[in-house]
Amino acid sequence: MDMAMQLSRTAKGQDEIFNHGHTLRPKQRQIMFAIGNGISLGELRSKLPSCVELETMVNDLLQSGLIETLHNPAAAQAAAAPSLPTVPEVAAHAAAAPPQPADRLEAGRSYVLEFMATLVGTKSPADRQMSEVKDLASFNTVLPMCRRVIAAVASPHQAAEMEAGAAKRMTA
Repeated sequence: MDMAMQLSRTAKGQDEIFNHGHTLRPKQRQIMFAIGNGISLGELRSKLPSCVELETMVNDLLQSGLIETLHNPAAAQAAAAPSLPTVPEVAAHAAAAPPQPADRLEAGRSYVLEFMATLVGTKSPADRQMSEVKDLASFNTVLPMCRRVIAAVASPHQAAEMEAGAAKRMTA
């Protein structure tokens, strides 16, 4: 396979990750998260150096219609750009939201939901569970799941930023 080949998730791939749960093998899910909205096969190889079956799995994902090749590398960069806003952009977007409710739990929950919506959308199981949080114990149970989703889709730095922002709102 050509290492310069650009890969991107399809709508079917997005739906598989965020709506259908865990029907893919763990390594395939890891590949799907790493691909995001655009990455070259070479970049994917450097992200997952220990995956000896990478090309076979990529081929399987291509055949099943969960990912696609992008023929124009500029299109891949344009597709990838809106998917990963920077931390300041996310913080500015969250800050532009309506004033936070007086209830600290609701303020933290709202912040996490806004942060996740900006980075990963609203269709992930973590988003759904955070939407249903009613008490501090369930918030503390769901928050690590939200952090893992953001770390996998965006970056560990943005996941830590989300967690710190939620903590700040819950103690303010």
